[in-house]
Amino acid sequence: MKKVSHESNLEMLGDLDKAATLADLAHGAFYSKPQFARVIKKRLGEAPITVRRRLLLERSAFRLSHSKEPITSIAFDAGFESLEGFSRAFRSAFGTSPSQFRKLSPDEYRIDLSERLHYSPTLVHRQGEKQMNVPELMTKHHCWEMLRFLDACEALPDNQLDQPMATYEPYVWCEHQVTLRQMLGRACAFAAPWMDSINGEKTEYEPETLVAMREAVKINEEGFLKLFAAIDGEGSYDLTFVDTQCDPPIVFSYVGVLTHALTHAAYRRMVISQELRPLGVGIDRVRDPIDYVKAASEPS
Repeated sequence: MKKVSHESNLEMLGDLDKAATLADLAHGAFYSKPQFARVIKKRLGEAPITVRRRLLLERSAFRLSHSKEPITSIAFDAGFESLEGFSRAFRSAFGTSPSQFRKLSPDEYRIDLSERLHYSPTLVHRQGEKQMNVPELMTKHHCWEMLRFLDACEALPDNQLDQPMATYEPYVWCEHQVTLRQMLGRACAFAAPWMDSINGEKTEYEPETLVAMREAVKINEEGFLKLFAAIDGEGSYDLTFVDTQCDPPIVFSYVGVLTHALTHAAYRRMVISQELRPLGVGIDRVRDPIDYVKAASEPS
């Protein structure tokens, strides 16, 4: 069976800048109306006019966020005869009015991500911008938060840094009871074992001073993101490798390593924050990845 591209599906749904009935669309695709309806329903899971209306609303949402065009013009371009009708349909699709949507200005303009076809503008991201992926966000957020913890720990005397923590070290092969200093060091050097076993890049795994921990945050952020980029670029998530640093050697998958490192980094970060809260050093809450996204988007 011939594979049908999204582009051919879009062509069959007609020019979004021109009004079209089901008969118009069927005629343009060289089908009868019943045949055309069946083909689109099979390919896209929705009736042709339903898909087209969704694409027009998605285009409207994109234009609301990315232009200063009058809402009335956007409404008419979407095939609505009145602003009131457009507003009702838009609110039903997006849960808010067109004016409020413009005020919030989100990047996401698609209505239902489970659908097979969406409006796709020629340029979604501004020139030079890069879309952050989930592992990158989790890594950057972890390192951002660890630097805040290190700042707070500057006020702590050595006896508090060396006090055993109330919570345990997550790795079963490590000692259960550890100090705040040890947990901080390992959280800062979260990628060190994997940088060693995969790339042979040896770095300090348990830095003991706050200065060394700061350096570890920088090294591990750069090293882990570089490792992830290589795995992602090659599409080698499911490939396995032998970790000769273990005794005896153990086989791991790359995706297992990435998720392992990020999961345990998150655990360590959370228990450190709980340990710091009652010490009066300004850690009153855990900052979420959402907080990092907001901070990263603000002008420096």
